[in-house]
Amino acid sequence: MTFVDRLLGRRRPAAPPSPQPQPWAPPHPGEPSFADLSEEPDPSLVPLLDRPGIDESTLTPDQAAWRREGVVIKRGFIAPEILDPYIRRRLQLQEISMHRHALGWDSPSPYQHVPELRSVCLYPPLMRLMEELIGEPMMLHLNLTGWISTERNWHQDDYLNPGHVNSWYTAVWIALGTIEENVGPFEYIPGSHRWPLTRQDKVKAWMSPEERERVDPDSGYPTWPKDSERFVVPAIEAEIAARGSKPERFLAEMGDVLVWHGRLMHRGSKATGGYWRPALIAHYSGVNHRDDMANRATDENGFTYALFEWPLV
Repeated sequence: MTFVDRLLGRRRPAAPPSPQPQPWAPPHPGEPSFADLSEEPDPSLVPLLDRPGIDESTLTPDQAAWRREGVVIKRGFIAPEILDPYIRRRLQLQEISMHRHALGWDSPSPYQHVPELRSVCLYPPLMRLMEELIGEPMMLHLNLTGWISTERNWHQDDYLNPGHVNSWYTAVWIALGTIEENVGPFEYIPGSHRWPLTRQDKVKAWMSPEERERVDPDSGYPTWPKDSERFVVPAIEAEIAARGSKPERFLAEMGDVLVWHGRLMHRGSKATGGYWRPALIAHYSGVNHRDDMANRATDENGFTYALFEWPLV
């Protein structure tokens, strides 16, 4: 066990059985299907590895895995000496309250204020790997720093973006300790990045005008992604069952990394034992595909991160 595991008093209970595909069932009457909420992007607008007809014999092993599975898993990719400074900084939240310790910072861009975090997210081998997968340098613009599962149900990240992004997008899941079955590990559908892309405008078409515009009074963030889960999740679950797809879980040790595609179906599974899940999540977009994030900076290695006016809270 790592020192994070020991600090949090983790135990190693027996793992529950792996998730199994459910029998296919059509969406309930009056609810949209996955086809109603999605579309195939123009192949000329997506990254090269997502386009049909490329010569797969020229791909690196990581590129081949990306094209086939929509994920690249790198075991022991980030050494403890890179992660430890961030872990120590992150543990300082425990001095505020255990609740804050569990959820992390509320700010979606704490990397701006926490150099130890920025050093992990802009780790040069990681940035070079993502450029190899997407085909252009990537820009950091979002963190999730909670040490418990988000329990966010099935979704593709790219539907939260402006329509022009079209999967010039990645996200990264970094284990900061031991991740077992009972802590709510990252769960995904291999190959689902080749499914049609859920579109924001198609989802909002099934919502009332009030729902589309609603914001959380505390955070100021739009609530439509959460509010729409009532019909988006059943549509995705029906699609998973109809395709006979089987979810996989990312069980990991400190320093293991999973990079996932913007169209990959994934979720934060439910914790079954109430244990800590020490992890870091970072999201990135291609530097040439986010004109809506024009305020930027670079680190000492020349890697890009977006700047916002959010304080560190």
